[in-house]
Amino acid sequence: MTGISSPVKKFPPRWEEFLKAFTNYLSKPSSSLPGVRCITEKSLSHVFEEIRINLHLPTTYPSGIKILNHLLSMGLAFEIPLDDETNPTPSHRFFLLGLEGLKESIIDPLELLQAYQPSGVICYFSALAHLSLTTQTATHHHVATLTKKGNQPQYRSIESHKVSSPSTEKPERSRLGSKAFEYQGISYFLTKRFTHSIPGIQTRILSPRTKIRITTLEQTLLDTLQFPFHCGGPETVFEVWEKQYFRLDEDVLLSYIKKIRIPPLLRRAGTMLDLFGRKPQKALSQYFDKSKKDLIASSEFNQISLLRGVEYSRQNSDWNVLIP
Repeated sequence: MTGISSPVKKFPPRWEEFLKAFTNYLSKPSSSLPGVRCITEKSLSHVFEEIRINLHLPTTYPSGIKILNHLLSMGLAFEIPLDDETNPTPSHRFFLLGLEGLKESIIDPLELLQAYQPSGVICYFSALAHLSLTTQTATHHHVATLTKKGNQPQYRSIESHKVSSPSTEKPERSRLGSKAFEYQGISYFLTKRFTHSIPGIQTRILSPRTKIRITTLEQTLLDTLQFPFHCGGPETVFEVWEKQYFRLDEDVLLSYIKKIRIPPLLRRAGTMLDLFGRKPQKALSQYFDKSKKDLIASSEFNQISLLRGVEYSRQNSDWNVLIP
């Protein structure tokens, strides 16, 4: 008697050719796909379609879902389970791709961020933790999409400068951005930033198959003054400015301040240096002195708090900024 054999899984026509092209495509990061180890279903569908066109396969070739199922059955893909995602959209389904050991692989939060927004920039608390600027563990993560608004920077689009007291400023706690997803109890946020407000962007290699776009050290320090709660709150902000300032390049910091052109940010940076007794080098010091005189002579010198959304009672009279 002949035994019953299990059915052989039927693969699409020219499957080996397709699989080879797919493997080559995902062998190293690209500008459009900085991470090729962790990737969303949405990005995978674009990859599948590009390969189909390059191989001159018919439009009737199996859909991305079917191709993905083949990869899953072969152990070449593993879905990363998000928290409370019962019916995830293609942009909220994450997969690890590789040859072996996918289930046991450690997933870096920055991989998820870059996979979720391939053209985005990782920033705030995520950048502080990755750049080893804080001893605090990141309790949330951010990736930003960039948008342009006019040709001339307008600081009022980020903060109303004419305030009578810091209590009128909206607390950052309620503006962490749009929650994109949650993984292992940690919230991941998507936020929008104006291009002119974030000149400090760098590309770093996270692994052979993953690159990330993330804010530089100098940009990240400035971000703590603009969005303290995005960056972990006052305790983290003061830790960074007290213990990590020596690592930054003041020439780079000055160039960013000039490009961003947000007077409250300038005043907060100057006040923070005063608070910790930092003496900036000649170029930065001269720029601070000149800017201070220009601001005092203008009508844009109303009192603000050192950290947005936090009330303090003491005053730094040089900058007219309330401090702890």
